[in-house]
Amino acid sequence: MWRRNKYALFVLPAFLLTITLFFGGLADGLLKSFGYFPAIGQDTLRLSFYQQALAERAFQDSLFLNLRVALLSTIFASILGITLALVLYAFQLRSKRPWLLRLLQLPLTIPHLAAGYFMVLVFSQSGLMARLAYAVGWIDAPAEFPVIVNDAFGWGMVVTYAWKEAPFVALLLYPVLARIGSGWYDTARIYGARPWNYISTILLPAIRPALLTASLIVFVYTLTAFEVPYLLGVTYPATLPVYAYQLYTSGNFEDRSQALAIFWLLTVVTLLFGWIAYRFYRKSYDRGWE
Repeated sequence: MWRRNKYALFVLPAFLLTITLFFGGLADGLLKSFGYFPAIGQDTLRLSFYQQALAERAFQDSLFLNLRVALLSTIFASILGITLALVLYAFQLRSKRPWLLRLLQLPLTIPHLAAGYFMVLVFSQSGLMARLAYAVGWIDAPAEFPVIVNDAFGWGMVVTYAWKEAPFVALLLYPVLARIGSGWYDTARIYGARPWNYISTILLPAIRPALLTASLIVFVYTLTAFEVPYLLGVTYPATLPVYAYQLYTSGNFEDRSQALAIFWLLTVVTLLFGWIAYRFYRKSYDRGWE
């Protein structure tokens, strides 16, 4: 028995320490979000920090910005991901060389922080594209370049997430398409189906479950991400993770409780959307994805 379980026993101390710190941190953050902060003399649980967060206009504006950026990013990343997956599928029917698939995997190696910094260097009003447009005479000054980065609507974040997450979506969809052989397309052509009919009636229904999963992952990530909004967002409104970070680092201990309350509210919103997506998936699955 010792020989079979000795490796598990070797990692047990590190595993227990990790679990304790992780769940201990969650429990500590949850208690502090309810106002239990003995270090500053607060030893009673109350909902005031949640009520205060929900009542503030800054929280409402940040939540609306969060949902807008996450939804648009998910839509654009899904459309681009479907397109890339279909291109990979068409390429597979003509060639077995995997270089295009390897090329598509490269964006996954780029951290989101680097992707956001790339947007600043290229698309800001002092970036590469603005200076290039000024050099060729399209604009009279770099400051006239359209505001794409650090804009109030959040287009800079949407564009960053769209190109960064599209390969991820494509690589989740491609294995489903790879199982559909060329014989399917030949059979569809025999019955007079055009390429678009083949895509809409065979390929898209086949990838729909995987697309829903990929879209949910992208939506949840963009809803809770910090790096890109911190680099590409504006001072007001900030996304909820950035807004909570600003509160937590403000130096006021009561603001920390409110910041933790915002984090848990964001968690509830994320779980709510996950539950809705799961119900939609189950309902569609029970109907056979007709």
